[in-house]
Amino acid sequence: MLKARLELEKRHLCPTFANTHAGIVSFDLRLDIDRDLLALADGNSHRAYYLPWNPDAGFYVDLPATPTGNDPLLFLTANLTGCCVGIQNFGGFIRVRHYNLYTTGNQNPIFSQDDLFRYGTNVSWLLPSDKYNVPAIQRAAPYTHGGPWAEAVLWGEYVATYWPFTSKWHFYYQNGNANKVIHELNYQ
Repeated sequence: MLKARLELEKRHLCPTFANTHAGIVSFDLRLDIDRDLLALADGNSHRAYYLPWNPDAGFYVDLPATPTGNDPLLFLTANLTGCCVGIQNFGGFIRVRHYNLYTTGNQNPIFSQDDLFRYGTNVSWLLPSDKYNVPAIQRAAPYTHGGPWAEAVLWGEYVATYWPFTSKWHFYYQNGNANKVIHELNYQ
């Protein structure tokens, strides 16, 4: 839903609602904030799982591997300004982690590469390219978050297909500075 709309309108995704609790949020799409942005604002038109951030903290949310009934088909997390996001498939559910952890004066992350590995080898990470040697980390993709506006963003969409065993969550991201290119983070 969001990926197709962003590609069609050549925009950058920009969640604007307040950082809230982990769980389900309701929102509206807004096109009037900026011609380059597709903003997500407080509202009632759409629902999504949401993963917030807090300074020097980490959170996670579990998504059903196959949403049913009134389960949302979208996942959103707070904008990325240097945070680490990990996605892990546990079979019956998908766990998404969002870490915003203190960095030292030289901007090296306190959350080290060894810390990333303690979650197992089946986690795919989206990491800030200015804080990690991303090519040295298996199953990791880099993102950039610099620029005068519009931080990097990650979201997920559940895509149901008619072929058996091919329905699944897809996770996408756009780099900062209102970059409109959409990348997919492979977590399987």
